[in-house]
Amino acid sequence: MFFQPLVNSRTYRVEGAEALARIRDGEGRLVSPALFIPAAEKSGHIIELGEQVLRKTCEFAATYDMDALGLKWINVNLSPIQCMQRDLGHKFARILDEYSVAPGLIHLEVTEQTIADFALLRHQISALESQGFSFVLDDYGTGYSNLTRVKHYPFTTIKLDMEVVWDYYRERDNLLPSIVQGFRSLGLSITAEGIETEEMAQALAEIGSDYLQGYHFSKPLPVDEFVRTYQRKKG
Repeated sequence: MFFQPLVNSRTYRVEGAEALARIRDGEGRLVSPALFIPAAEKSGHIIELGEQVLRKTCEFAATYDMDALGLKWINVNLSPIQCMQRDLGHKFARILDEYSVAPGLIHLEVTEQTIADFALLRHQISALESQGFSFVLDDYGTGYSNLTRVKHYPFTTIKLDMEVVWDYYRERDNLLPSIVQGFRSLGLSITAEGIETEEMAQALAEIGSDYLQGYHFSKPLPVDEFVRTYQRKKG
């Protein structure tokens, strides 16, 4: 498991992190998620992988001083395949209970493609929400969701897909700022992904992004390196 920090757009302090699964080949080289995630989804192993990431995240939260790291929450990705499990809410709640982790610490990221199956996801989110989990709409701008559909889900955060961020940075217009303000009027926070330069960070902060994520701040880091880096910075 790797962590990539999410920083406050005003203070540049780390306030959250995204937990990311990584695997290595026989020679110790990292395999691209673009290769192993689709394979895991096709085989059904994404269910086991998703549970393992949640378990490792809970183990991390139970082991390390979250306040010392500046972490208020950790995002964990939830795949469409996982959403097909009717007992998903109870299964996740048992994992958190095992490590005595409060569900408010875990924010579940759901992609725009996942909410295409409106009825199923509504059922699953209701079950998970009753267990105390919070939800993030990931990769906004890659699918067909809109303000009306988003209002039907208890999302707390919208993550702008990096392609949307880059497109706005290359050619400024009023569309993305208007969308951001529309989400903010609903009480949602905004995270901009794919931030690679200080200029991009400033541009997305100016239109109302609350949090920033990308290589400008840090690539995804192995857990031990993440701890060394951000404990030192906070101290």
